[in-house]
Amino acid sequence: MNQLWIIRAHIKTKNDNFIYFCAHTKNMVYLEKIERGDKTYYYVTKNFRISNKKWKKIRKYAGDEPPSKEQTKKAVEEIEKEALKKGLVKPASRYAYLSDEEAEKLQDLKEVFKKWYGKLDPVEKKKYEEDFIVRFTYNSNAIEGNRLSLRETSMILIENIIPAGATPNDYNEAINSKDCYEFTKGYAGEFNQKFLLKIHKLLTQNTNCKIVGGYRGHEVRISGSEWIPPTYERVKEEMRKIFQWYYSAREKLHPVELGAILHNKIVRVHPFADGNGRTSRVVMNWILMKSNFPMSYIELRDKIKYYDAVEEGDKGNDEAIVHYIAKLLMEQHTFKSEAS
Repeated sequence: MNQLWIIRAHIKTKNDNFIYFCAHTKNMVYLEKIERGDKTYYYVTKNFRISNKKWKKIRKYAGDEPPSKEQTKKAVEEIEKEALKKGLVKPASRYAYLSDEEAEKLQDLKEVFKKWYGKLDPVEKKKYEEDFIVRFTYNSNAIEGNRLSLRETSMILIENIIPAGATPNDYNEAINSKDCYEFTKGYAGEFNQKFLLKIHKLLTQNTNCKIVGGYRGHEVRISGSEWIPPTYERVKEEMRKIFQWYYSAREKLHPVELGAILHNKIVRVHPFADGNGRTSRVVMNWILMKSNFPMSYIELRDKIKYYDAVEEGDKGNDEAIVHYIAKLLMEQHTFKSEAS
């Protein structure tokens, strides 16, 4: 809300002795009162930052008497229109977190991807999906400590070869990721508890996870994070809130916003004994796929930036993960347009 501030300051110029009232605040609206001789002038004024140390003032004449609330409101609207026209402020976005520019680029990406993918023959589509699932599996598992290399992951998923030295746990996590991808690809239902637990079961079966396809029954701490997840007694209730949030937000948020924030909410609760990050990333990709966006994978080398965005969510700032995923999508997918 704009607030009107008035502070007296004395100014002396070569031609006039005059007094005006101004604010020491930077972004708030304030009233300037300028007195020249026996005449008084009132201006509604606002400062806009244009660099670290430079500000631009815009003011509107309000008359020879202090303006009313309605007059002030009208003057502020005119100031903000002028500021927008001059590029001093960015237009308000239609989205909760994404800028209009980000949303437009994502829409372009979606349309180009749809056309590109639609022109692939069955063999090309298979190769594309195989490459994606190998890269997604390798990076998503490696972030959580899986020791398979990208090449070894490809050997397991594409060539059906078990690399020398691969542990049963690492091998099964790779196989599980592919099975889970096939499941979500063919799933036409809604996001609910049954779907979420199925994803977790597929990802963690035959691994070191103690509770497969079910919520944890003990307390957990997240290594390297200050965030403390809710107690295990609270998990079901917190997950109920997440499902409720999803159904209220799915029509309001952009799919990238929805997927990224849902990912953060699940990770924040940490509902499982193991596999929380992997499950959350699968859910996020399912939302992207469901909305006809290309899927993405978070690279192991980008782990710190990814964790930073997740931790911002722990502090209540989900905007960070939204911009991170939007940027990731746009950087990870480039499609050459055909020559005209």
